[in-house]
Amino acid sequence: MVVDAADSEVIRQCLWAAADGPFFPDWEFHTLLGFERDEIRRIAQRWPDWDDDVEQSDAVNNVLNLLGYPHGRWDAWHDYISPVSEDVARIYARWRDEDGQDASGKGYFDRLR
Repeated sequence: MVVDAADSEVIRQCLWAAADGPFFPDWEFHTLLGFERDEIRRIAQRWPDWDDDVEQSDAVNNVLNLLGYPHGRWDAWHDYISPVSEDVARIYARWRDEDGQDASGKGYFDRLR
């Protein structure tokens, strides 16, 4: 997936938020995202470059799916991610080549890879 510079920056923020933020508990991080925290950090450090396009695409997909996970930490959202969740939902929809994305999190588990 090719993204513009603005979307790329938001994706970078979301990768770091997933890796270092309070949104996913350690005990279920891998189960939810399919990656360990350190793997997401490595992808974030090199974003948008990565050796394995499929792995990177799956990581970005699952991290952007952060919108739907009931993390209960909306109070910390802007400590990690500058745009509002509706803007991230639009970026996620473009990433997935979908017409629109419901920021409510509907379909969260169906969108994981």
